[in-house]
Amino acid sequence: MYWNDIIASYVRAWHWNKMRLRNVMDMRAGFGGFAAALIDLKLNSWVMNVVPVSGPNTLPVIYDRGLIGVMHDWCEPFDTYPRTYDLLRAANLLSVEKKRCNVSSIMLEVDRILRPGGVVYIRDSLSIMDELQEIAKAMGWRVSLRETFEGPHASERILVCDKHLLHA
Repeated sequence: MYWNDIIASYVRAWHWNKMRLRNVMDMRAGFGGFAAALIDLKLNSWVMNVVPVSGPNTLPVIYDRGLIGVMHDWCEPFDTYPRTYDLLRAANLLSVEKKRCNVSSIMLEVDRILRPGGVVYIRDSLSIMDELQEIAKAMGWRVSLRETFEGPHASERILVCDKHLLHA
């Protein structure tokens, strides 16, 4: 129920029902609640649940829920074709991975696998947001920093990055 409320608010605020979301990736899937909420809300999309090697192995729970997923080391490239995903979600991932590898490399990998016209939602600590905004702007993304539902005094923010279509 928790995830359904959160995702329903995203659908309303960010107009996900108007987007053609075919392929979605949850870069730090936990138990697959994000994917399950997308299914419950009838957003017709395919979701890849990624469990980082830097955290606990929750893949058995994801599989038990009938979802798909993989373990992955975000310090390495993700094994997929370029421009595969319409939407990527990273919740509290980059501040954790920053201790192990270069955040710029992860953001470049996100850029590689995100389709033009795609969107990235990064929920993470305030301490990393300035760096992420700088990297995203350098890659030519449109960025917007949003408050979480906890309000302006929360320790986290949501960075929304749009990879717009380039026209010649």
